[in-house]
Amino acid sequence: MDLEFTRIGNTVRVNNYSGRQKMKIRLNLMFFLVFVYVFLMIQSLSVFAELIEPSRMLEGQQKPMGRLSVFSEPPELDVLLDSVEIGKTPVISKEVTSGVHILRVKDIEKEITILSGKSLQLSLFKDSLIEIPEKKAEAPTRPKSEEKMATEEKKTEDSNKDKKQYDPFYWPLNPSGPIK
Repeated sequence: MDLEFTRIGNTVRVNNYSGRQKMKIRLNLMFFLVFVYVFLMIQSLSVFAELIEPSRMLEGQQKPMGRLSVFSEPPELDVLLDSVEIGKTPVISKEVTSGVHILRVKDIEKEITILSGKSLQLSLFKDSLIEIPEKKAEAPTRPKSEEKMATEEKKTEDSNKDKKQYDPFYWPLNPSGPIK
């Protein structure tokens, strides 16, 4: 084995590889460096991919709105939202910017949260503001005559199933064919 020493500046290199081995080492080193470069680029791009909250609004774009309804007994009480009068009770479906607000009716004050696209209904009852839950849309029900027809159809289907089970020509129960 012949070792060849070469001196470049302050470093000493030992060359004992054949030309083919040097080429393999260079290719492996090149693939490794490409892999590291791609990995570092992907990592740096992921830093920029994080979502950033907008710092300003575009012209013509409005804040999301919600709706507020306030009822009371007795009626005609002043309603203030963030110290601004919005009307007298009953206030029905008043458009309000979404977020946290201070609502004042009579001498009662309450912190409320309006969600965008949602409706909030409050009622003054015995000197306290009570939230009125939203009504959920009920699924339409079928008339009783349709229900009777549906049950009769099910009964006929069940009787057809029973007939098929006893039928020697019914394939799932008798895959080899009718009994001879």
